[in-house]
Amino acid sequence: MMRPLKRKTMEAFVRILLSLAIAVSFLASPDCVWAAQKESSLKTPVAVRQETPDDAEPEIIARVNGEAVPRAELRRMVDNPLTLQQAQRELRVEEPDRKELERLAMRKLVHLRLLVQEADRRKIRITQKELDEAITALRRRFDDLKDFGMWVRQQGLNDPELFETVRTDMLAERVTAALVEGVSVTEEQAQQYFEAHRDDLIIGAEVRLRIIAVSNKAEAQEIMATVQKGEPFDRLARRRSMGRLAAKGGDTGWVDFQALSSPLREAAVELKPGDVGGPFEKGPAEFLIVGLQDRRPLRAKSLAEARPEIERRLLSAKQQEVVQAWLAEQEKKAKIEVFIQSE
Repeated sequence: MMRPLKRKTMEAFVRILLSLAIAVSFLASPDCVWAAQKESSLKTPVAVRQETPDDAEPEIIARVNGEAVPRAELRRMVDNPLTLQQAQRELRVEEPDRKELERLAMRKLVHLRLLVQEADRRKIRITQKELDEAITALRRRFDDLKDFGMWVRQQGLNDPELFETVRTDMLAERVTAALVEGVSVTEEQAQQYFEAHRDDLIIGAEVRLRIIAVSNKAEAQEIMATVQKGEPFDRLARRRSMGRLAAKGGDTGWVDFQALSSPLREAAVELKPGDVGGPFEKGPAEFLIVGLQDRRPLRAKSLAEARPEIERRLLSAKQQEVVQAWLAEQEKKAKIEVFIQSE
């Protein structure tokens, strides 16, 4: 079983281990320019050489400036849950097909190679001590070495491959950090964002909910289906809810968002006013159907109070733009060969 990793323990490393989160959150560009310098995206086929070159090893499925990309890396990337999540966001489909996942995975692997090659040009190095500390931090997330070893095997890695994967990802993150160094949010940009998003920048919030509480999940699912068919929520609450609010049709009145229990906070975040969701599990024998009637801010933030949050929101987008622009330029300059058939 895995244990949560302490925040201060190799904080940067957590974002990159075997998930290539750099490629997922920072480096994913909807356009990909390959050896022929033709644009491609998730929605169109990448420019690939479908034949396998005579001089290519059977397990090599691409080369980036002559550096090989093994098939095993593509398989690991395709099977990575973060690759699926990114494809779902970009394609807006629940179940992207295998070819779409392979295109996205290949693009991310190419980006990773370009970043590591840039690390070499910049003479960025990972010391053995840093690598050992990163591996140790990962190992401490598991109860024992047996669990850790099982997890490594599930990733399709042996020990040398694990060390190389971690080293590669650390190099990529350091190059990314160097690329975005100095990127900042101007006062004018902060002011414009503040004016456009005043309603989102608040201190505290109140919500008004309707709740139906029942003792088992099956009954909660049945009630949820009935609500979706148009049965009035308050009528169902009076008849079926075991909660103290049943007599009021499940109406909570206005309540402080922070005072809500965990499942109710989850519902209040997920739902829009007028929506109903669930079942949400509150305990072993309590399941909730929750309707969000409305929400309201307690107090709007001033620009000074909102500035840190504005910077967090804007800075990530600005950094992503910088990295994507750099990758696009590198793709134009690089010799990128992809010579696989879809698996």
